[in-house]
Amino acid sequence: MNAVDILLRKAESMANVLETRALVAERNGKLPEETVRELSAEGLFSLVKPAAHGGKELNATAVLKVCAALGKGCASTGWVGCVFNVHHWVAALYPEQAQGEYFGQDDVLSSASFAPSGTAIATEGGYRATGRWSFASGVDYADWCFLTSLVSEPHDGDPTGPYFLMVPAADYHIDHDSWQVSGLRATGSKDVVLDETFVPMHRACFLPSLLSGNSPGSKIHRGSLFHVPGHPFLVAVLATPVLGAVQRGVELFRDRIVERRFSLTGQRQAEQPAAKVALAEADACVTAAQALLENTFSTIERLVPEASLVQQARIPRDTAFAMQLLVRAIDVVFENVGGAALQESNPIQRIWRDVHAAKAHAAVNWNTQALAWGELSLDDAN
Repeated sequence: MNAVDILLRKAESMANVLETRALVAERNGKLPEETVRELSAEGLFSLVKPAAHGGKELNATAVLKVCAALGKGCASTGWVGCVFNVHHWVAALYPEQAQGEYFGQDDVLSSASFAPSGTAIATEGGYRATGRWSFASGVDYADWCFLTSLVSEPHDGDPTGPYFLMVPAADYHIDHDSWQVSGLRATGSKDVVLDETFVPMHRACFLPSLLSGNSPGSKIHRGSLFHVPGHPFLVAVLATPVLGAVQRGVELFRDRIVERRFSLTGQRQAEQPAAKVALAEADACVTAAQALLENTFSTIERLVPEASLVQQARIPRDTAFAMQLLVRAIDVVFENVGGAALQESNPIQRIWRDVHAAKAHAAVNWNTQALAWGELSLDDAN
């Protein structure tokens, strides 16, 4: 059994436990401490962490498989799990000094916000950053946070634009009242605030260069994943916990159809043609989404820094389309499962809310990603 299969089995074995903890996690607005502790101890947050820093240094497909398995138990856990994993990969793209500071702590975890919601001003030895960033998933347990700031007047010779700042937990404030939402509640994706916070040069990287495939870290780590254009990977991982969650939703729907009898007629739902068609549609949507995502993650592993923009744009496009399929699947389930699904104790209602919350992420918006790919594809043809 290879390393991916071993970790996948560990994730699958945790799914039932995660499902039993999901309701309490929702009410608390963050993952239980024991969940974070157990998943970390099993190495499930270290999938793409560099081997040089004690990680597994696996491929992108490992993230798809493991985070989908976690999402099958609890979408919020799968979401935070994929975040914690890919941020180790992001940290490994930084210069050596920043990596030493980040990975110098045992079981380090980090959150991030990619929207350029702050500004940074060049100062001696680095930058001073100010702003408020939303949706920092898992930030309650993070030792660091990556935050995007716009720099209009950089140091001499440096480009203007978005810089990704690596900031330790001691230097930012978490707004614990900022996370009041309907879905993915247990991700604890709260606001983070900086106020004239100093960030040294080695922890402030121009974001397009960092994700280009030719980052400072690509000169340090030999693994192929540290040499791929980063933006497509960061988008694709968002679908991984959603895949697992909807797979679980369809399983629960199938079980419900078998068990359910209509109170007025006594007829079993399994005898209804409409129920069979609904189950077939939901299952087909999940099957198609899984195949598309498996191909997408395989493609990520073969990307090179010189990949054309249209090749890179295909990955967010296909990820967004897979999300459309997954949303359709859980909508079919929710529309056909009956009023029992409205009970707070029923996982189906939570899965439905979590999937729609994930769909709201700007990076997987179908219209945005389809338009971007279509424009590039037609430009490429001219």
